[in-house]
Amino acid sequence: MNEFVVKEGKTYLKIRVSNVFDTVSVQKFTISDVVEYFATQARNITSGCRVLGGLAGDWRPVDELAHYCLEYFKSVNIKELRRVSKQFGLTPKF
Repeated sequence: MNEFVVKEGKTYLKIRVSNVFDTVSVQKFTISDVVEYFATQARNITSGCRVLGGLAGDWRPVDELAHYCLEYFKSVNIKELRRVSKQFGLTPKF
């Protein structure tokens, strides 16, 4: 577990995040949040802002966070990740 992960489960991650004012909060990310991000936000090159589970910010750190969550869910609950991916119209290749 990384220093910024507060709590982890099979379907969620609670991660400590901060904003531009250095206000720290804990944000919960679910499998659905991550899949929705990759289905709708990941290919959006028209905006420098992306949203992951209600957390909006510059695309670089949000994208990095989404990839971290994806790798975590692939290792702990790949069946659910595949199921939710298909619901969003994605074809999982893992």
